[in-house]
Amino acid sequence: MTYFQRGLLSAVLIVIGFFFWPLLGVGCLIAWSVYSDIRDEPERKRQAAKVAARINESVTVEDMRFTCDSPAEEAFFDTMVSAYKMTTGPGCIAGEGIKLRTQVGLGRLHIGRSYAWSQFRGDFLIDEKLVVEIDGETWHGSRDAKARDAARDEVISAEGYTVLRIPATVVFNSPTEAVRRVEEARRRLHAAA
Repeated sequence: MTYFQRGLLSAVLIVIGFFFWPLLGVGCLIAWSVYSDIRDEPERKRQAAKVAARINESVTVEDMRFTCDSPAEEAFFDTMVSAYKMTTGPGCIAGEGIKLRTQVGLGRLHIGRSYAWSQFRGDFLIDEKLVVEIDGETWHGSRDAKARDAARDEVISAEGYTVLRIPATVVFNSPTEAVRRVEEARRRLHAAA
């Protein structure tokens, strides 16, 4: 509901509340929530602007590597940096026609009272469209984990991303195969565009 609709509802409930007192309390609570939301609107906008500005800050390869959560992610990251000769870029690292970001918030963006967060976090985002997940057997091997990953991929895909899952064993045993899979997924994305 808009502020106006909620304010109107609050006013109606307060007027009716003079005859049926419990509605007076409900009307006052709604009025307080409207006031609170209007009061907090500048902070929400400031937080959204802060998030948008951080996305385009200059980052280094070392900064990005530091954000990797596992040895498999670090190995994949190092392989991609080496294969594409990546260097510092605005909000990402880039090289030879490819852009890469790590630990990217995906899913609907939620702006809270003092911070912003996303529904999910992707291991890597390539060219702003390809989400690469490095799946270790410990966290992604069980039936429940695979079902959870499939549901997560569905939400992320609904936002227009393509999800590529690469097993950690491939990253460790054949890093060139991991790069080949990324390149193949990029080719399919560019062909579909």
